Amino acid sequence: MNLRATDLGRGHAAVSRTNSPPHTPAPRRRSGRRPGPADVRRLLTPGDTDDDKGPQVYAQPILDLVSGTLSGYEALARFRRFPAATPDDWFAAAHRGGVGAQLEAYAVAKALELGATRPAGTVLSVNVSPSVIDSPELQAVLPHDLTGLQFEVTEHELADDGAALVAALERLRRRGARIAVDDVGAGFAGFKRLVTVAPDVLKLDRALVTGVSREPRKVALVEAIVHFGARTGARVCAEGLETVEDLAAVTDLAVGLGQGWLIGRPTAEFAAVDPVARQAWQAGQPGAPRCPGVPGLPSRPGGIGPRQLHDLAEVLESLSEVRTLDAAAAVLAGSTELLGCQAIGLAVVEQASTAAGQSVLRLLTPEGALGGAAERPGGPGWPWPLCRAPIARQVVDERSVGQVLAGSVAPDTVERTWLTATGSRSMVLFPLVSAGRAVGLLVCGRRHEHLWSRAELRPARTVAAAAGAVIAALTPPGFPTATRTR
Repeated sequence: MNLRATDLGRGHAAVSRTNSPPHTPAPRRRSGRRPGPADVRRLLTPGDTDDDKGPQVYAQPILDLVSGTLSGYEALARFRRFPAATPDDWFAAAHRGGVGAQLEAYAVAKALELGATRPAGTVLSVNVSPSVIDSPELQAVLPHDLTGLQFEVTEHELADDGAALVAALERLRRRGARIAVDDVGAGFAGFKRLVTVAPDVLKLDRALVTGVSREPRKVALVEAIVHFGARTGARVCAEGLETVEDLAAVTDLAVGLGQGWLIGRPTAEFAAVDPVARQAWQAGQPGAPRCPGVPGLPSRPGGIGPRQLHDLAEVLESLSEVRTLDAAAAVLAGSTELLGCQAIGLAVVEQASTAAGQSVLRLLTPEGALGGAAERPGGPGWPWPLCRAPIARQVVDERSVGQVLAGSVAPDTVERTWLTATGSRSMVLFPLVSAGRAVGLLVCGRRHEHLWSRAELRPARTVAAAAGAVIAALTPPGFPTATRTR
């Protein structure tokens, strides 16, 4: 929601960069009168807040660029009076007149009222000024449980408010809220302050997103922010997406969320993702025709950079030389930096010998990687019934990649045990295929609970494709009682 306070230190209002809904004034400068503090007070007068005065609240959809599902909505405030004024003009006037907290709380209350009808499982995102977060006015309209609610502050507000803002945001987080930093890349706060805030979402400045499919320098900066987010556990959202080419570019750069007129325009109801955007996203999935490439990105298959190619070649060469399953597991376990994870395991599928038998998975890792010896449950080589591993079983049966998040996996499953044993919050299972069947799994775990993007999956897919034949050659009938080498 556009709840921007006046930047009093610079003597001007922070400029809104969000899109306006159809049939409402666009938040851009026009000639004409702008509101003053007296106008805001009249708007807030009990019984004098008709629909012509606002603020009206609209919702703009946000698309998950990894799963293709609807992630949430951002609430946007619009005022119908004084068409020349932007929403920022109204909130700036409110803060000049000492009623900024009242106007922001009023707008947030309307957003929460609208948000009560949003689709289940989606997040509602609102923007608030740092000076208002701890105000009695805002706290009075917020529920105690803030689960499903996301608060946004702009990057320059981080630079202005320092430790007090960090503490206020942490109090919201303890009540279940997510924290997002807006306009990242605008150049005010820098990565150091972002580390201090530890946001859940980094929203790219729209000036950085617009034209990213044509400008290599923007590509480089987006890559840096995505890498920073992956290291700190923050998802990255691209705001201002208006073209299919830019959508394809940010998706290939591992940006996890997308927002803009291409994804969906703000409406008074919770609209679905625009069909054009969904078709463009589907066209970019593995195995589908690719969208146009991004100038400046490596032209090698999968967009893998030179250093990754070198490391990838070394891993593949090492795999070709192993003579035992333990050696193969050790090579894979040493590839965490290449594959962008903190834990790697090799699980070998032991098929049931009879129809009444039970197929099992044996997770092979270097000694101690799971915190237990081989004879302990969960230790290397321990047999896990495939029937207790629903996601792994699907990966084996369908020979497709499976992703696991700690917050959505059942407690009595093998996947939950693996997450706990490796200290991971998310996990990806890659099938190791040989002669048309899955002979094992490459298991990659991360400490942060986030889905992997297509770009992040590519190096591991390549390793898994090469490892399938190796594992098949090393796995004897009746494994693990027999031993086989090449």
